[in-house]
Amino acid sequence: SCLSAVFSESPFEEGYDLSIGTSERGSSVDSVTLPNFSHALVVFGGLQGLEASVDSDQELKITDPSVLFDLYLNTCPGQGSRTIRTEEALFISLSALRPRIEAATRTLSGN
Repeated sequence: SCLSAVFSESPFEEGYDLSIGTSERGSSVDSVTLPNFSHALVVFGGLQGLEASVDSDQELKITDPSVLFDLYLNTCPGQGSRTIRTEEALFISLSALRPRIEAATRTLSGN
């Protein structure tokens, strides 16, 4: 329904302990180490990005989407095109995040 509902309607009692927004305006995923977490949320914007989602959400009183997230990452640094379709962004982003997620959860579980 709206971006703010993603955070307020978490299925986890404690909510998400790590939230990641994806944007070409974010910091490079190549230079980030994820903290330990139990429940992570990765948010993708549509063609107009998370900025448009923030602008259309009447519950949010901000204009900069990066302040909503623990990490605001560019998961496709050096991309050659202006936009990436969301279905492509999912595969690209999860591939980039996977080794970082494994490292963070491995640390958490002690393995």
